[in-house]
Amino acid sequence: MTPVREIVEAILADKFQVLPEEMAADGTLASMDLDSLAVIELLYTLGRELDVKVGEDEVTSHHTLPELVALLEEKRALRAAQGVMP
Repeated sequence: MTPVREIVEAILADKFQVLPEEMAADGTLASMDLDSLAVIELLYTLGRELDVKVGEDEVTSHHTLPELVALLEEKRALRAAQGVMP
């Protein structure tokens, strides 16, 4: 299984043209030029890719990449614990 961070970084690079150096640990999604609409699109894309549901109110452009990854990992682990994932 591909690590969540790698998937997030790949989507940010491919779909949102975020450069690797812009994905700093302390940088926010806003610092990557993602406005609220782009964050919603990102969450939708990540949800499909990772088979998790992330509410629009759970992540804002003020969250950092590590915060987003941690949330996604938590949701993925919860799904696995519930026996939803193979």
